[in-house]
Amino acid sequence: EDIPVVCTEMSLEEAKKKKMMGIFENKYGNNVKTYTIEEFSREICGGPHANRTLELGNFKIIKEESSASGVRRIKAVLE
Repeated sequence: EDIPVVCTEMSLEEAKKKKMMGIFENKYGNNVKTYTIEEFSREICGGPHANRTLELGNFKIIKEESSASGVRRIKAVLE
């Protein structure tokens, strides 16, 4: 699908209240960039990102693991 990726900046505290997911929390400053893809993904991240999901093309899942109780996380690469 061609879903927009929405980037916003907010305080880390606000991002936590909105239940944004982040991995390396100790590396974040007081303000963070967040990326949202509709109801599918809400992440705290500082890296480059696509503007729309269609730009990403196909990807291959290379790892799948538990990140919290009842939550699974995948690691994938673009092909």
